Amino acid sequence: MYLTAPLIALAALLVSHAVAAPAAKCKNPTNIVPNGNFETGSLAPWQLLTVIPPLDDFTAQYLQLGVDKPGYKSAYKFSVNDTLASSYVEVDIGQNVTLCQGQKYKLGAEFYMTDAHDGPQTYVELYIDQTRVAVSKASDAKGPPVVWTPLSGTFTASAQSQQVRVRFVATDYLTVQWGVDNVVITPA
Repeated sequence: MYLTAPLIALAALLVSHAVAAPAAKCKNPTNIVPNGNFETGSLAPWQLLTVIPPLDDFTAQYLQLGVDKPGYKSAYKFSVNDTLASSYVEVDIGQNVTLCQGQKYKLGAEFYMTDAHDGPQTYVELYIDQTRVAVSKASDAKGPPVVWTPLSGTFTASAQSQQVRVRFVATDYLTVQWGVDNVVITPA
């Protein structure tokens, strides 16, 4: 039996589809952001990525970083307190998370910030790697009360392992306090 060119092409197509392995389905972990609510009472597995000015330039009263009790619906939060009003403060925390490449996600958190001076000079940002996913409105608050505010944005995972980051910034001589809690990533 002789095969014609169209039959050979059809046979090749059928063989190529028959031997191709089905695409593996990626399964998201139950908790994509471990300790995103800081309920362990420690920072781990989060890490301090950036502290400007460097920690060596601070005394304990100048910049206080850490997990503490927020006095609302959660036992702990991560907070930053610039009590001596530095000219520029940037604190960046982050951790690596496992995602499904190509899948769309929502990154969200609750935050607060207080600013003892006038002006839109303090804000909070959420990142995946170097891509900003969400930024708060610049604060023009004049101090307490602390109001917890949701912040979120969407992104598409570009790799299986990516870094989730929370960045706090103050750009003038301010007395600023920030807090973040309930950092979550969910499929969008």
